[in-house]
Amino acid sequence: MEKKKVVVMALHDQLESAYPPLNVAVGAASSGAEVILAFSRRGVNILDQRYVSVPSEDLEYLSNALSDFGVSSVHDLLGIAVEMGVQLYVVDLDVNDQVDFIHPAEQVPIKWLLNEAASADLFMHF
Repeated sequence: MEKKKVVVMALHDQLESAYPPLNVAVGAASSGAEVILAFSRRGVNILDQRYVSVPSEDLEYLSNALSDFGVSSVHDLLGIAVEMGVQLYVVDLDVNDQVDFIHPAEQVPIKWLLNEAASADLFMHF
């Protein structure tokens, strides 16, 4: 059976936006797919070692709900993704951006990502 290719892009870093791309990446990797997880300029904060997941306005209850249910943290889930072989990329990061990556991530232009998405079996962005 041919290996499926999944490209997922994280566009935002708010708590409610950080989980979906990570969940999809881990789920796809667990099915044996080749997974590319890319982060936009606003999503790249998820990769920063200093990242603190903060929900958007009016969703403050979400932090407590996730904690009450024992949900893995964003960085724990990212670590699971990396252990499963998910490849991390950062799209069009500015030279002046100061991000201390928690896991290595290759910097690529958006054109590269769009070409990968065009050849993927599934492309999702959150």
